[in-house]
Amino acid sequence: MNRDDDKTENLKYVRHILLVTAVILLPGLLGAVFGWVHGLLPLLVFYYLRRYGQERGKKFIFFGCLLAGIAGIAFQIIEQLLFSLTLIPMGFVLADSVKNKESIHVAGIKGTVALAGSWVLATTILTFGMDHHPYSLLITTLNQGMDEAIAYYKVNKSVPADTLLVLEQAFATMKIWIPKIMPGVLTCITLLITCFTMVIGNRMLHKNTGSGPWQEFKFWALPEKLIWALIISAILVILPMDPGRALGMNILMIAGLLYCFQGTAIMLFYLSKWSVPLFLRTFIYILLFFQTFGVILLGVLGVADVWTDLRKLKSTEQEKT
Repeated sequence: MNRDDDKTENLKYVRHILLVTAVILLPGLLGAVFGWVHGLLPLLVFYYLRRYGQERGKKFIFFGCLLAGIAGIAFQIIEQLLFSLTLIPMGFVLADSVKNKESIHVAGIKGTVALAGSWVLATTILTFGMDHHPYSLLITTLNQGMDEAIAYYKVNKSVPADTLLVLEQAFATMKIWIPKIMPGVLTCITLLITCFTMVIGNRMLHKNTGSGPWQEFKFWALPEKLIWALIISAILVILPMDPGRALGMNILMIAGLLYCFQGTAIMLFYLSKWSVPLFLRTFIYILLFFQTFGVILLGVLGVADVWTDLRKLKSTEQEKT
C-alpha cells in the first residue's frame, strides 16, 4: 500500500513539474495558438507556493524552469523563454505578501511593480547586442503595420477614396498618440495580469483549501480618494496642453481600468446575490467584456459606487462597529 501511495505521490510531483514546464514553453513554441498561456504562469507560481507551501512549491517551479530552460535552448527560443521567466517573480511577490499578511491593495501594487520591473530588466538585457531598445522596436513595428495597411488599401480598388482618406487621417493621428500613451497601455496590461492572478488564485485557494488569503473579489473596492486621480486626469485631457494632455490620458486609462475592476466586482456581487444561473452568467460576461459599451458600463458602475455604495458595504461596516 505504501509503495502505491509513493508512486501516486511521485506521479503527482512529476505532473506538477511538467505543468510548469508546459506553461513556460508552449507560448514560445506555438505562440500563435498558446500565446495566451503566458498569463497563467504567475497564477501557477502563486497557487503552488500557497497551496503546497514555500518549500514544495519552489521545487515544482525550479525543476519546471530547469526543464523548460533545457528545452528552450534545444529549440532555440531563448528570447521567448526569457519573457516567460519575467512573469515568475510576480507570483513570488504575491505569495510573500500573503505570508506577511499585507492588504489586497498593497499586494496588488507590489505584484504590478514586480511584473513591470521584470519586464524593464529583461528588455535592458535584450538591448545588449541590439541597435534599438525593444520598446522602440514595438512602436516602429506598430507604425510599419499601419503603413502596410494603408498601402494594401491603396492597391485594393474596392476601397472608396473618401474611406481611404479617413483611414489615412486616423492612422496619422494614431502614429502621433501611440508613443505618448504606450506607457499607460503597458501599465494596464500589467494590472490586468496582476488582477487575474489575484482573483483566480484567491478563488482556487478558496475552492481547494476552504479559505483564501483575501476576501472574495465581489467585496473588493478601491480607496475612495483614488477618484481624484480620475477627475484630475480627465481635466488634463480636456486642457489644450500637450505634455499634460498625454500624462492625463495615461492616468485616465489606468484609473479607468481600475474602476472597471470595481464595476466587475459589483456585477459579481449581484449575480451571486440573485443566484443567477451559470449559463446566464456566462452570457452576461461575454456581453459585457467583449463589447465597448459593456466595458464603459462597468467603469461607470465602479465610479458610481464611490458615492452611492451600490453594495451597501459601508453601512454594513458601520453596523459592525
